[in-house]
Amino acid sequence: MPGRHISRVRALYKRVLQLHRVLPPDLKALGDQYVKDEFRRHKSVGSDEAQRFLQEWEGMSRNLDACI
Repeated sequence: MPGRHISRVRALYKRVLQLHRVLPPDLKALGDQYVKDEFRRHKSVGSDEAQRFLQEWEGMSRNLDACI
């Protein structure tokens, strides 16, 4: 299970950064830094909070993907 969780987090992290590539450079830099800070900040949270965190970011990723 932990290996699956780590793979899911890494894939989501990469996907969000990939979606930022279409943004103007200043917004890309701001968004990338925010994503990096948020993922780093939530690295050691409990299982329930980690699930909520992933669900929120997966939803955000889908929304951003739909706008592109």
